[in-house]
Amino acid sequence: MKWGFVNFFRNGVVSLATVLVMSLSIFMIGSVIIGSSYLSTIISNLEEKVDISAYFKKTAPEQEILAAKTSIESLQDVRDVKYISADKSLELFRLRHQGESAILESLEVVGENPFSPSIEIHAKDPSKYEAISRFLESGRFDRILDVDEKGQKKITYRQNQLTIDKLSSLLSTARRAGIALSLILAIISMVVAFSTVRLAIYNAKDEISVMQLVGASRAFIRGPFLVEGVIHGIIAVLFTLAVLYPAFWIVGQKTSALFGELNIFDYFVSNFWQVATLLFVAGVALGTLSATFAIRRYLRV
Repeated sequence: MKWGFVNFFRNGVVSLATVLVMSLSIFMIGSVIIGSSYLSTIISNLEEKVDISAYFKKTAPEQEILAAKTSIESLQDVRDVKYISADKSLELFRLRHQGESAILESLEVVGENPFSPSIEIHAKDPSKYEAISRFLESGRFDRILDVDEKGQKKITYRQNQLTIDKLSSLLSTARRAGIALSLILAIISMVVAFSTVRLAIYNAKDEISVMQLVGASRAFIRGPFLVEGVIHGIIAVLFTLAVLYPAFWIVGQKTSALFGELNIFDYFVSNFWQVATLLFVAGVALGTLSATFAIRRYLRV
């Protein structure tokens, strides 16, 4: 411990360079962690907003509609099914158009409730909506399903099929791209940090040779470098957190209009301790592993 701290301060510029390079590596890792988690939250929110609806005849008995709902809920691809009665649809329509007198007056002109009972279906995965739609169109619910002027069953999947398919493809691509980017940046971070720590150890090769000649044990030689690597990692993490805070604040200000309530700065603040813990683990591991591999491979200790 003592010689680890002594080496850290004695190396001066090399220690500073190592900390800055490791800070860059940890900054990249932290950005990937936050970015991937934030992207997953956005994707989950988008998936929540995707659904298909099936509309039933106004004369359809409510018991049969509820039986159909239960049958659909039993499908393994279905996450949840919500029944909305005709009266509930009317109530929701009135709430949605509060203050729009012309629209509300048109309801009074119609006189009766123009809405049909319906169910909203959320799938576990957007790619499963086609299979659910085929189940609805299979004929078992023809007696109660409503139809449009063309005789087509009123199931919104066919009208929204292109949008749902595009969203499903986008979400799948985003997930794969996020994983690939995370792996690439993690590898780059390891290589850069490893090279910098190797340089610091290379500067001490003569000192290490002398220690070997006078019979110093392998643990005695390695120990200070490992401690120094941990110090590099801890300071780099503290510096990185100090940079991430304003960086995410600026990004949040710039993107708040795009993502609405999903502000990346708020996400960072609400998950700060989890992120800090992960970065400290990553920083200590990066410093320790880089020192270990550099000593073993390049100095043959």
